Amino acid sequence: MVDVNEVVTAASQLNDAEFLEVVRRVAADRPGLASLRAAASGGGGVPTPPIDFAGTVPDAGVPNASIPSPSVEPDYTAAGVPTFGSVRDKIEHRVGSASGTEELDHESASGRSVEEQWAAREKAGKARLDEIRRSLGK
Repeated sequence: MVDVNEVVTAASQLNDAEFLEVVRRVAADRPGLASLRAAASGGGGVPTPPIDFAGTVPDAGVPNASIPSPSVEPDYTAAGVPTFGSVRDKIEHRVGSASGTEELDHESASGRSVEEQWAAREKAGKARLDEIRRSLGK
């Protein structure tokens, strides 16, 4: 068996053209490596631009060319299940919206008007209840 580290060390000492030739020859009789062989053979000697991990393709001849991001939402797992953090954020957002709406209702003119009407009804109801109790002699 060949030591993989020795092969990697030897391959890293080759220039790009020599390395591509090695890849072409190694992948020549392996059907599972057809895409690797095609990539190594394609391009007509024009080097493929490197891809950085930020998702951009430098020197591709197209300004700001980028790799499309995966269609997985950041708040969901790959299986489509919401993450705990996203659920917590949604609950906190709804609680904040509800308490803010309540505060705005109380501070607005119509909100104060409703509260004043409620207080007036309560006061009138208690007064009527006291009047009924007096009339019954209690």
